[in-house]
Amino acid sequence: MKSVLDYVAKGLGVRIVGAPGSGRTSLLKSVVAKLEEDGATVYSMFAAPALAAVPFAGVLSLGLDLRSRTIGILGIVDLLSVQMARSGAHLIAIDDLENLDRESLAVVDVLRRRRNVPLITTMNDRPFQPRSSGYLGSIPEATVSLAPLEYEQIGKLITETLGHPAEVNVVANVLTKSGGNLRLAVRIIQTSALSGRVVLRDGLWCMNSPMLMNEHLNGTVEALLQGLRPEEVRALNKMSLLGPSPVDRLVATVGEDILDNLEYNGLISVIQGSHGTLLAAVFPPIVDDYLRAHTLSSRRILQSAVTDHVIAEPGDHPAPPATDDMLSASLSVLRTEMGSNHAAATRYFQQRRDALEESCYQKWHSDRSLSNAVALLRVYWGAPANPHRIQEVLRQTDSDHGESEDLFLFNMSLAWWQFSHEENLPGAIATMQALASERPGLRDEAEAVTAFLRTSHGSIPGNKDHSFVDSLKHGSQSGITPTIKGLLELYRLNPEKAQHAADSSEGATGYPPFESFIRGMAMLSSGREEAALVMALEFREKALQNVDQFAFVSQSYVAALSLLHHGLFDEAEYLMGRAFSLGKPGFLVESLHVAMLRLSSLRDAVPATSLGVTDGSSGTENGPFPGFGTGLHDLAASRPASAKAFDERASRIIEKSLARGFVFEAVHTGLFALGLLPGPRVRGLLQGILEDRGITVHDQLLAVAGAAIEMDLPRLRHLLDTYVLDGDTFQVSMVLRGAEQRCQLSGEPAVASEIRRAAKDFVVRFGVVGTLLDFRSEPPGSSLTLREVEVALVAGQQSNQDIAEQFGISIRTVESHISNALRKTDTTTRKQLADLIRNAPNSLASGALEASQANS
Repeated sequence: MKSVLDYVAKGLGVRIVGAPGSGRTSLLKSVVAKLEEDGATVYSMFAAPALAAVPFAGVLSLGLDLRSRTIGILGIVDLLSVQMARSGAHLIAIDDLENLDRESLAVVDVLRRRRNVPLITTMNDRPFQPRSSGYLGSIPEATVSLAPLEYEQIGKLITETLGHPAEVNVVANVLTKSGGNLRLAVRIIQTSALSGRVVLRDGLWCMNSPMLMNEHLNGTVEALLQGLRPEEVRALNKMSLLGPSPVDRLVATVGEDILDNLEYNGLISVIQGSHGTLLAAVFPPIVDDYLRAHTLSSRRILQSAVTDHVIAEPGDHPAPPATDDMLSASLSVLRTEMGSNHAAATRYFQQRRDALEESCYQKWHSDRSLSNAVALLRVYWGAPANPHRIQEVLRQTDSDHGESEDLFLFNMSLAWWQFSHEENLPGAIATMQALASERPGLRDEAEAVTAFLRTSHGSIPGNKDHSFVDSLKHGSQSGITPTIKGLLELYRLNPEKAQHAADSSEGATGYPPFESFIRGMAMLSSGREEAALVMALEFREKALQNVDQFAFVSQSYVAALSLLHHGLFDEAEYLMGRAFSLGKPGFLVESLHVAMLRLSSLRDAVPATSLGVTDGSSGTENGPFPGFGTGLHDLAASRPASAKAFDERASRIIEKSLARGFVFEAVHTGLFALGLLPGPRVRGLLQGILEDRGITVHDQLLAVAGAAIEMDLPRLRHLLDTYVLDGDTFQVSMVLRGAEQRCQLSGEPAVASEIRRAAKDFVVRFGVVGTLLDFRSEPPGSSLTLREVEVALVAGQQSNQDIAEQFGISIRTVESHISNALRKTDTTTRKQLADLIRNAPNSLASGALEASQANS
């Protein structure tokens, strides 16, 4: 809406482009209401398909007094021209331009040539339509495109529509089924609650059925299919039964004209499959569900579709072009993906994943061997877990016969299920201990898993002397022990040791593929965020092709952390939203999923529960990686009354992380807190940790933060003038912004102004593109009582004796009030305190003055 109004203010016409149901009509109505509120006269025409052939239907919708003399195009133009000659701003708004009748189009065209009046239109996002566009292309226009909704927007939409937030799987299903279409999403949400497909449990809407499609949606879907020819409906039916199919094969069997028309009407989407093959699928996915339900009963259609379905051979695909700047290239590819139709790609991924899961389950069901059970459990390490099937496999598998490696993976999966879903840590530990007793050859791996379970539940045992982690080196290098050691070394912020452990575990097939995750996190912890991002995006793309949700979630987490460090919140939230849209992952990477839910709420500091983090997964204040604990999110959501209070709170969180051995999270929290509101305690803790690990990549950031905290302006200017571009450039911008706020809170507005100017010069010089967090503290002095404000206002000019006489209180009480006010506002002198209160919002000082006058 702001973009539209800005273009209109510049005298430009605006074209609002979006798919049917994208909200373009609602946007136009809001724009018209705002313009009319500001005093403009808007002539609004609302077209409709049924009126496209009715002469002057659009003009008649204006409600004008059309008499015989105004009949005809030029007569109506004359009438409107007279009205527009009056003083004030005049605009024309047309909703659904492609359905406006020809006579009304001619009226608008002639009128614009006479009056040069701005025109705001809404149009479909289909390709060029000469019937409507050709008439109105004579004046320069601006275009505002309405993109499909993302995961977070769907979550907010559910809350607004149903009054409560929804769990992850509900949001993911609504997003996927609607394809991000606003109107479809609203109807799916409403009918899912109406039909009982979702139910309210403990304040969260939860799935009550594997499908959201219900009878109340039939009319909505049928409206999308209205106007199709019989052969186009048959083509959609066939494509629905086939699933995503190669485009070249569909062209041969269905016909190019039919496919073009279906794509033109937004009912199919083309996505890229494995090996670069182009695949076409029915879109939006809710249409696919509707067609499947109505055509599977037709034996003739089913047989015909299956007979015609031939898998196309994978074609050659060109290698990506070489480039020196891999970061820019990766971001370019990511942003291109953000603008594409990823809802269809998500649907395709889910279909392939579900087919793999079903195939593995049926194979186990016919032969309940250990190897078949392990193959199915591997799917559930990343894919949404089916609790019934998992428990069935864990209880009914013949575990007495099979390979040792399969037996270990089976018991490890059983232990992790007991730990994560049954919340039975003693039972999980007992499972691994029993395995170690029965199979001495698996003792090292079993003890490593037991240690990892204990660490994930609490802290790293013996983290002071490191004996616990170092003892893991005696385990088998071909098993899971090196992987677990690598993860624990990441917890302790030892990137080189973690990298070495990942290298030594390479080649250990069958185990959770954490090696690439460890390497990416090791790069992050050593300050190589850009390299971590490039690698994570590469592995994430491979995971999409290989239908590997385990790798997709873990690599999305690595990439999101790197993007957040650079302030690229839109890109990070997109990556996390794509991971969320696949549904809640299986039990082995569920914690990464929860961590991303918290990270995705940092920018707006919204409650994590609104994004699907349930009470059972709320976690403790600290965790091994960023987002695992609640401390980081709580810091972003806090509104401190003073910089000192924030510094103390952030320091306590960091110290708790250190006490539990989670050094990686401590450093990440410290960097984040330093950017929000820099303080000496946080900076000191951060510097001590990095010096102890020999990590120097953040030295420039710490130096700038030190000068800003101490308000040493000459040293700060020198550091910024001699700054060398590095990976912390965005973080330095955050520190400068936080330091400005710190000075405001401490009653130093002049210093705050100097830092603000220095920050602006820094951003311009280095071209910082990240989004600075809008971290808001409480207004200065807001934590003071009314009496403390009254005393503080006069503390800079009057003695304690005079103040005591003025307010009728004792000198000791005056001293107490001043001492409390100095402590709460983080000021050091009485004059500084008085200036801070005087420069605070008017309500604070004026309220105290009014109360003082009333008492006198």
